[in-house]
Amino acid sequence: MASPNYADLPTPAPPQGIWFGSCCFTEPELLPCSVPVCNSGVYAILVRDPTCYPRMMRVIFFGESGNISAYLTPWHEKYAAWCNAAGGAINLYVAFPPMESSTPEDRAAILSRLIAQYEPECNALAE
Repeated sequence: MASPNYADLPTPAPPQGIWFGSCCFTEPELLPCSVPVCNSGVYAILVRDPTCYPRMMRVIFFGESGNISAYLTPWHEKYAAWCNAAGGAINLYVAFPPMESSTPEDRAAILSRLIAQYEPECNALAE
């Protein structure tokens, strides 16, 4: 019997996002990144973590804003904590769920649920 030719097998499609709770976020991108077309919404700050499954990414902070591009900068009040948790700014990733028509109340409710479920270390520092 001939050995299978693994080169003939289809290559799996790359991941198409990352899930937190019931929200599908975009594929994580290194910071700085391009902000979604809709500049308001929820965002997740992530770091690589080989102990996480099924994706080797761990959320360290969830935030929300009506102007995300103004928040994903080194001037964010938690930026130093993000860098500390990530081992440096070059290890920070961000992802967003689609929220084109969200209200501040919608974002606050999602943010509250995500923080309660995942207890990200940099959100806990706010308490």
